[in-house]
Order: sequence, then C-alpha cells, then structure tokens
Amino acid sequence: MPSCMEALVMGGTGFIGRRLVSQLLKADCEVTIATSGRTANPFDERVNAVVFNRFDPKSIEHEMAPYENFDVHYDQIGFGPDDIKPILEIFHDKIQHYVFTSSKAVYAGSKAGFIEEDFDPRIVKPRKGGIANLGYAEGKRSAEAHLFQKAPFDVTAARFPIVLGPDDSTGRFQTHVRRVMKKEAVVIPAFCGRTNYIWVEDAGRFLSWLGLEHKTGTYNAASSYILDANELVLRIGLLIKKDPIVLRQGEQRDDTLLRQGRLNCRRNES
Repeated sequence: MPSCMEALVMGGTGFIGRRLVSQLLKADCEVTIATSGRTANPFDERVNAVVFNRFDPKSIEHEMAPYENFDVHYDQIGFGPDDIKPILEIFHDKIQHYVFTSSKAVYAGSKAGFIEEDFDPRIVKPRKGGIANLGYAEGKRSAEAHLFQKAPFDVTAARFPIVLGPDDSTGRFQTHVRRVMKKEAVVIPAFCGRTNYIWVEDAGRFLSWLGLEHKTGTYNAASSYILDANELVLRIGLLIKKDPIVLRQGEQRDDTLLRQGRLNCRRNES
C-alpha cells in the first residue's frame, strides 16, 4: 500500500475515525485530526490536533487557516449538503482527494438491489439543508450529490451498512450482547428484512485504502453475507454460549432492534 504525504481526518477520534487514523499512521502518513475536542485524542503527538466546530463555517475556516494542503481529506462527520458547501469553499484549493463516509441508507426506497449504480449522485438534484430537516438518508444522498456535482477535487463516497464494534457510542451492538449475556428478552418482530454489516476495524481499513490508493467514485463496503436481526442475535448466543430469549412482540422500550433492522421490518410488513 503506498503512503500519502498528508491526511486530514474530520472526526478522527470517533468510532470509525480512530481506526482510520491508526491505519494512516501505519502507512507513515502525516495526519491531522479535526474534532470537537469532546473525545480525548488517543494518538498524542503522533498527529496534529485541531479543535473546531464542524458545523460552523467560520470555525472551520479559522482553525484550518494555518494548514495549506492535504493529499487526502477524510470526512467522518458530514451529514447533509449544508455540511458540505463550506468545505468546498474553504478547501477548494487545499486538497486533492476527498473521501466522504456515506451510508447504505442512500439506497432507501430503491426497489433494486444495493449496488453502487442503484444511486448515482451525479444525476440527482441536491437538496439544501442538513440532517435536522432532511433526515439521515436524504441528508447523505444530497451530500453525495453536492460533492460529486460541485467539488473541484476528486471525490469518493464510502457507503457502509450497520457498523459493528465493541465501543460504538450508540450501543447498538452492545445492547444485543448484554441482553443475551444477562438472559434478558430481545424483541424481534417476525418477517424482519435482512441487511449487511461491517466490523469497525474493516471500515477503518477500507477508508484508508480508498485514500491511499486514490480510488474515486462510489463504493459499497459490507459483509458478503446478509443477516436479519434474529440471525444476528442467534450468532451472538453461539459465540458466548448462551441461548437468546427472543420475543416477537413486547413493550416499545424493550425493542432492541437496530435502527435499520426496524426499517426493514416495517417495509416487509407493509
């Protein structure tokens, strides 16, 4: 794998971002992380650290002013076109390659499969706004469209499904594990849809590969197999050698399905 000279990672201390930065350091990149500062920097002096407000253009411009050029810019914390527009203006002549962490959610509503060609950001009219008014899926779709149609530099979008790992701040995966370990019921409605997953370490390696190899365009990254929520919980039980207690209905507060799993369930029941 070739090394890069300088890399910027917005969100470099987050769930996936930490793994990405570790990979870039292994490739002898000079890494700058830009974060809110709420999560401790685990890399110490091995990286340049910038504290900024990702969603305030003035903060981005001020804090990034001392930095001139980056070979690759990774954006882990962009959720809508309003997050992208300032980046294009501030970094238009400062970066060569922009790698955007997107989502399998861009395919929401697609009656086809989940291959890259099912959503082409180059032909979709980008909407304005952010995650608050567009929602997660439409925010990512319009962010991609804005990038691929207006960016003055090379662009890549990495589309991830549900990312699993032991320290996900959302607790999605850990909730399932804890319930099985404690012999607590997991509520999984019948006829749930199936989806792909990716382990967080693999997500970090994939992102680093996209940037270091200067891959452009849209890329899916996911397990080759698909599981529904019931199969996922059964696999957890096999690994920890405990039989899960699975219920088909229960109180809403006991519904521990992953967010995307719930969406798939509703689609299959309608």
